[in-house]
Amino acid sequence: MELMEQICKLTDELEPHMLEIRHQIHERPELAFHEFETSALVKRELERMQVPYEESPCRPGIVAVVDSGKPGKLLMLRADMDALPVQEKTGLPYASKTPGVMHACGHDVHTSNLLTVAEILNRTKDQWSGKVKLVFQPAEEHGGGGREMIKAGLMEEVPDACFALHVETGKKGILAVSTGYLTAYSDGYTLTVHGKAAHSSTPEAGTDAIYIAASIVTALHGMMSRNLSPMEHSTLNIGLISGGSAANIIADEVEMSLMMRNLSKEARDVMCSRIEKLAQGIAEAMGGSCDCDFHPGYAAVYNDKEFSGFVADTFRKHEKLLYGNFSWEQPKEWLETGEAPLLGAEDFGFYSQKAPSCMIWVGVCEDASKHSPEFCVDESYMKLCTRAMAMVAAEYLSRG
Repeated sequence: MELMEQICKLTDELEPHMLEIRHQIHERPELAFHEFETSALVKRELERMQVPYEESPCRPGIVAVVDSGKPGKLLMLRADMDALPVQEKTGLPYASKTPGVMHACGHDVHTSNLLTVAEILNRTKDQWSGKVKLVFQPAEEHGGGGREMIKAGLMEEVPDACFALHVETGKKGILAVSTGYLTAYSDGYTLTVHGKAAHSSTPEAGTDAIYIAASIVTALHGMMSRNLSPMEHSTLNIGLISGGSAANIIADEVEMSLMMRNLSKEARDVMCSRIEKLAQGIAEAMGGSCDCDFHPGYAAVYNDKEFSGFVADTFRKHEKLLYGNFSWEQPKEWLETGEAPLLGAEDFGFYSQKAPSCMIWVGVCEDASKHSPEFCVDESYMKLCTRAMAMVAAEYLSRG
């Protein structure tokens, strides 16, 4: 039996166990950097498969390795494990048993899927070369677990390529393989405007921090249309302003929180520079001052053109096997390619800064959006995730 046929047979065989694991994870969701029960389940499953693993210094992350014993490439596969602070309203029999916490972004699918891929690759390792590093990452949603695992040494042995998938709402059964920027840089600023307090009957004795802050807000929104090319994909939002103590007092301090998103590093650098120069310059010109505290967020996911092309070609090459033996009909337009950037954030971007990478979207539901209490995956499409990831790994490592 050829390798890809064997992979498809194994996905069929292992599907019931994958669903059982997914249900266990879904029932016991855990927030960022607290995925200890999920991590323990991952370790038990890896031990059952006899796949060696290490606990990351960035707890509770797990890094496992399937080694063919033959020289070859190193491929890194990643899944995130954390849930969201959402009260589930799906009514599923395996719904969350933890009040206020839910797997509303499909990370339970990612984790159970990667465990299944690990078993498939371990059973077929005599048919490919090199090794696969399996990363079970904490804190994708709030905390940058990918960044922290890399800081802790995850990339000391730089992989030849990194691959991940994310379940997506939209047309079910679709595989989307984009090239170039997939998601945006997501960063924040806290701007603290300092003025001088005075009674409103003597405004000349004070420096109005609220007035300064209002002028800064207007200037920052104008910056978007005058300092960035209209071809850039960038947004800026000032979502929180607080200051003042009473209606009859000139405010001496205002704090503003803003979020900016940029597809390119160049646009990000321009925006950072202009935010600080405008805020500080306006404040000084109006008799006050402004502190600008930058909060670096997630790096943009960049899908390497060559590796992403390889991924799409792999799917085309094995289309019949990829979509064989499902209870649903293969979509006519099943593969989406090209550039399709989003301004959302994903910490797989930190991986893509270190090695050629590709993250794909897999359509698994058409109703509620991710992060909503009603988000519900159609489990009959999970096997497509498994086949897609296992086939990419096997094809990549079979080429030497």
